[in-house]
Amino acid sequence: MPEFLTHLPIATVTNPILLWLFKHGWEDPSWGHMPINQVTLGLILHDLGTKLADPALQEQVQAIAQKVVAENTRHIVK
Repeated sequence: MPEFLTHLPIATVTNPILLWLFKHGWEDPSWGHMPINQVTLGLILHDLGTKLADPALQEQVQAIAQKVVAENTRHIVK
């Protein structure tokens, strides 16, 4: 059986999990905790609430989203 030698640069990453993360990216664990991110999530939630078939649930989801946006907007404006 022939022997194959591979010479890799010192900084080469060979861990398949890290390679996948470098290629596809990963989410920052602290994302979503800052007020601007909370506003973004609230706006997304409000928009998704319009897709609910049940009007009562739609109203609840949108009310919560409006509260999240309003509270975090105050922090941004300060």
